[in-house]
Amino acid sequence: MQKVLRKRVLRDLKNNLFRYIALAFLIIMGMYVIVSLIGAGYTIIDNGETHDEANKIEDGQFSVFVPLSDDEISQLEDAGAEVEGMFYEDYEVMDGKTLRVFANRENIDLVECDEGNLAEADDEIVVEKRFSQVNDISVGDIIQIAGNEFKVTGIGTSPDYNALFKEMSDTVVDSKVFGTVFVTEGAYDKLHATGESVKTETYLYAFRLKGKTTCDDVKDALEDIKVDTDRIDDEYFQEYWDRTGAAINDFKDGIKDLKSGANELADGLGELTDNNRKLNNAAQELFDAYLEQASSSLSAYGLDTELTEDNYNDEMKKIADSQGGVLAMSIESALSDIDSIKAFKDGIKEYTDGAAEAKDGSDELADGVAELKKETDSFLKDYDTDLANITSFVTSDDNPRTGGAADDQQINVQAGYFFGVLLMLLFTYVISVFVVHGIEKESSVIGALYALGVKRRDLMMHYLTLPVIVTTAAGIIGFLIGISNVGIPVQMADAYAYYSIPAMDVKIPPILIVYGIVMPPLAAIVVNYFVIRKKLSQTALSLIKNEIKQPKGSNVDLGDMGFVGRFRVRQMLREMRTGLTVVIGMFIALICLMLSLNTATFCSKVKKQNVEDTHYEYMYTYKYPTENPPEGGEAAYAKTLKKEVYGYNWDVTVLGLSKNTKYFDVDLKNGKNRVAISSSFAEKYGYGVGDEIVLHDEENDIDYGFTVDSVTQYTPAFYVFMTIDDARELFGAGSDEYNVVFSDKDLEVDPARLYATTTKADIESAAGIFADQMRSMVIMIVIISTLIFVVVMYLMMKVMIDRSAFSISLIKVFGFRTKEIRKLYLDGNFFIIAIGAAICLPLAKLIMSAVYPSLVSNVNCGVKLTFAPWLWAALYGGILVLYFIINRVLVGRLNKIVPAEVLKNRE
Repeated sequence: MQKVLRKRVLRDLKNNLFRYIALAFLIIMGMYVIVSLIGAGYTIIDNGETHDEANKIEDGQFSVFVPLSDDEISQLEDAGAEVEGMFYEDYEVMDGKTLRVFANRENIDLVECDEGNLAEADDEIVVEKRFSQVNDISVGDIIQIAGNEFKVTGIGTSPDYNALFKEMSDTVVDSKVFGTVFVTEGAYDKLHATGESVKTETYLYAFRLKGKTTCDDVKDALEDIKVDTDRIDDEYFQEYWDRTGAAINDFKDGIKDLKSGANELADGLGELTDNNRKLNNAAQELFDAYLEQASSSLSAYGLDTELTEDNYNDEMKKIADSQGGVLAMSIESALSDIDSIKAFKDGIKEYTDGAAEAKDGSDELADGVAELKKETDSFLKDYDTDLANITSFVTSDDNPRTGGAADDQQINVQAGYFFGVLLMLLFTYVISVFVVHGIEKESSVIGALYALGVKRRDLMMHYLTLPVIVTTAAGIIGFLIGISNVGIPVQMADAYAYYSIPAMDVKIPPILIVYGIVMPPLAAIVVNYFVIRKKLSQTALSLIKNEIKQPKGSNVDLGDMGFVGRFRVRQMLREMRTGLTVVIGMFIALICLMLSLNTATFCSKVKKQNVEDTHYEYMYTYKYPTENPPEGGEAAYAKTLKKEVYGYNWDVTVLGLSKNTKYFDVDLKNGKNRVAISSSFAEKYGYGVGDEIVLHDEENDIDYGFTVDSVTQYTPAFYVFMTIDDARELFGAGSDEYNVVFSDKDLEVDPARLYATTTKADIESAAGIFADQMRSMVIMIVIISTLIFVVVMYLMMKVMIDRSAFSISLIKVFGFRTKEIRKLYLDGNFFIIAIGAAICLPLAKLIMSAVYPSLVSNVNCGVKLTFAPWLWAALYGGILVLYFIINRVLVGRLNKIVPAEVLKNRE
């Protein structure tokens, strides 16, 4: 029996060849996209890890004010870190392009050459891969840097610049204007000696962890390494330090000297008061001796009287008045001497009492100054008066330059699995419709076979055979095309066109083999087993009589509706399963299409709004600001904090502005916790007015809480806006301190003072990179989603016609023309498509807009993904146009149905 049934399989394949070809095409196309997308992702992720480890990728990096000494490097190595210096300078070349020059590495972040070899002589150079490609540089070419000529001996990559961001805060990579190069130590020193670098040399170090050491351990060890500010030979640093850190140090030294002086004063007065008693006793003894001598002298003249401190004045005046001549004068002279001695004694007493009071006061003063020093030290402890040498610290996980390609591909892999599941559900459902149609069409034959003793198991195997063969063959073909040169390598091209990654051999993980070859037939078996089992569970008699269960609602009361309308409605109800398949296929195609359109919208809005929202021509980010901002510039104060979303810890800049700023359309309120936020930040993190946000200061381990007061249109960066006075106060800056200046003209600021200069021209140049990068993917997805929709709609509408072949041939017997038949059997599907599109379009958009942020989680930008009204109209109109085209094609199928069909199916 199986031999006979196998012949029917071949006959069924021949009779429905186009149907199965279309179905196979759907599977092949889906498997090709999924296998190539996931395969490219795994190739770049796994091979990227292999290359990174082989090239000893860093665990983190830091920069310093002055190069570390051998002892300081030893301290870090003792803390568990292998450290290597990677100093660099930027040079302007080739009419406005910038090359970042490094010396060859020895142990960390090694350069891997795709072509040629590393620089060995002082006139040789290795050029980063993407810069060389975009600027048409090849091995053997000559490059001029600062008046020196270098021969290109290699084209390569380094793991610390996987994504070639010039500054870590940049949104996109622009390899047209920035790249890295690697030369010998001698060549680097020679270039450094020219003094023609765009800005001062950056003392950068990379490190790799050993044992159980963490990045926090390395950072703690770095913060313990202090630097003598006199060793920093940057004149702009010294000027800035004199106004900030040096002034604070002078203040602290003054408090320290004051405390020392107060202690010395207290100690001196203490020593002085220690002799107060002796001084008072001596003065009293002198005074008493004078009184005793005076009493003795008076007794010699026969004037007996006892002189005391209380009565000597009165007694001696009385005696002088009673005597005359020389005696009286002698007594008055003696009285004057005693008064002088008494005045001396009293003076000594007042002096010692004052010294004692001064001693008490000096003790209080010393205590007060000590408390002042304590409070001052506490207040100033956050100021880098004992300056740590570290100026920046970034771990590899938080470095946007490392691992960017792998992060991007990880998202592609997840998206590939997601859409793979959708496509498998779609084609298995389509196959189930075909199988059900085949069983219903051959119902009488199946019933007869049942009556002759054929088992249901044999029939089930028979009806599973062709779907499994088709899906297996299509899956294998799709898989093979996916791993061929037009598959995975093509999908990898986008990564090669954006990221700086070494050449990689295609890698095919075992799970991809299972997914591409095993899953299609397995899904077909599982789904169709239950569908076929249910259809074959009818009795032999009901199958012979071709009793088809009418769908629910087929007998619905349609009132006074006309014949044509009534017929269309009942036809749609009879073909509900097939119509539902068309809608599901449309929905899946629209989800894919929405991915493409969301990407196109994202890119176009970034390209447009980044330029429109930038109202300044120049933004200067200062490393060492001058005392006053340059004339013609608007000062601002910025602090970079962190906020995590989708596993990425992005920089969020709190920007303090003057209330009347002309460079941002923002309404600023007073208050350190009331802020406006940029639309990019709001969209990326899902914030709105009234929300509470918390940003983290990783440098000082402090969280800052804010309330969103308003959202302002600004796409290029994640900003939190507040008044400049509130920003200064919040972050402990001086009342006139600034570190950012905006201007509508070039202020000709010395680059040595700056971290970076951002121009509107730079933003405009970079804004279109997203669009250029994603254009091919957008076009591919549009084509694929359109093909899915067309194939599913054609196949299902054709099934509808085939299922109604008997009815169509019958009404042809009664003289109905093709135009009238089309109106009855085909035009009714218009309402399924029209209503289905009206539902599926917004639903697909809603779902994809919810999913899309996770698909671009590695992009530090956010925009509203709203569609223009014309786009909605174009999408809806496009679906209807496709329907009418397919409708016209299927008219040919109507013409092939002849009245003789009635005779074939008579009882």
